[in-house]
Amino acid sequence: MPPFFKLTLVVLCAYILWTFNHPDPYPEQPMRPRNARGLQPFAQPIQFRPIVEQPPAAAADMSSLMQVSCDAGPSKNVAFLKTHKTGSSTMSNIMLRFADTHNLTVGLPLEGKWELGGYPAYIDKQLIDPQLPQYNVLGHHFRFNKEKLDEFMPIETKYVTIIRSPVDNVESVFGFFQDQMPFEEWLGDVNATDRLKTFYAEPTKYFKRDTDWYFRSKNHMFFDIGYDVNKAEDEAYVNEAIQSMDAHFTLILLTDYFDESLILMKHLLCWDWDDIVYIKFKMRIEEAKAEVNLELSQKILSWNHADHMIYDYFNTTFWKRVEAFGAAKMDEELVNFRDEQKKAEAECIESYQPFKKKPWILGAKLRPHPTDKCKHLAWSETVYGEFLRDKMYKTIPGLVKQTEEQKTDSLSLFDKIAGGALRSS
Repeated sequence: MPPFFKLTLVVLCAYILWTFNHPDPYPEQPMRPRNARGLQPFAQPIQFRPIVEQPPAAAADMSSLMQVSCDAGPSKNVAFLKTHKTGSSTMSNIMLRFADTHNLTVGLPLEGKWELGGYPAYIDKQLIDPQLPQYNVLGHHFRFNKEKLDEFMPIETKYVTIIRSPVDNVESVFGFFQDQMPFEEWLGDVNATDRLKTFYAEPTKYFKRDTDWYFRSKNHMFFDIGYDVNKAEDEAYVNEAIQSMDAHFTLILLTDYFDESLILMKHLLCWDWDDIVYIKFKMRIEEAKAEVNLELSQKILSWNHADHMIYDYFNTTFWKRVEAFGAAKMDEELVNFRDEQKKAEAECIESYQPFKKKPWILGAKLRPHPTDKCKHLAWSETVYGEFLRDKMYKTIPGLVKQTEEQKTDSLSLFDKIAGGALRSS
């Protein structure tokens, strides 16, 4: 073979090998919605009718939704709906830290309560502390009801919530609430890591609406977002709920793509990088996680029909937002953001250790002599809430703490309102 042909052959082979090892990182084709864990194609996929026959206007033009002017500065009236077992404790820290940094008013749970406004009842202004005409920020568990929120949140408030792949959400709910109702009553004699498969082998055998906290076991996210879980099998009702969510929420974050979600939120709210840096909260140890195979995943998606529908819809619209934001820009910002995350963790965290009362849950242990920045990054919503409560009572003119008698009356009212929503009517 002549030398010229040999050289040509060598160059051609080298080029082919290079292209295999260096694919184009940003192919010129539309980004498709990515499937989160729990929504992978199944051998025999569950069949659902189209989620929304007529897409709501709010989702029609993602490009216009992503065009934001930050001339007026960051959005300072923001209500974060903290849903259960979606990574929302980390989000609560982000919201409360933002309020602290900007000296904003925050609607807090009553002293001694984790939940805001009478959860699991719809949010009630009487059960918010301190009592103010309006608040800038909400960041705790509450049950969404826009009409009630309009009573004390500014008209320009941006509403944000977070949802998670239903399979992962359900597995986490069963694991975290293993020592609480309704699972303790229904499955108390079953090993904690076996309860998920035991329940889903025959859910109707265990599920009872007259049990306190029954809604934790079926369409829990749908419940938190304010909808009637007893109508969750009615697809028309669920479709209306989806359109309502699309209209009311500025952004619905996805736990499964948490960092991407925060980057979109930063853009839409005109926030800074320091506002969204976080460290992880409440991680379960691997031994406490139940094994979920494809058959069990199918059962979970079928039983949690409404949660599956809302996740499927907002997973799709989320990636349309990413397209409008720019796929290449998102990848670039992810690299920068994760570098900031690693720096914060290296600076602040010594290790992750089990909680005393829930040894299957890990929490962050700070390095010795932590800075205020590190302390604030690591504070749970309860610790941060107490800090902000004291701060507001000290700095808002004319604001006076409740007397012990008033506190007792408020807690009694909370128990009455919250207790009335624990089980089906």
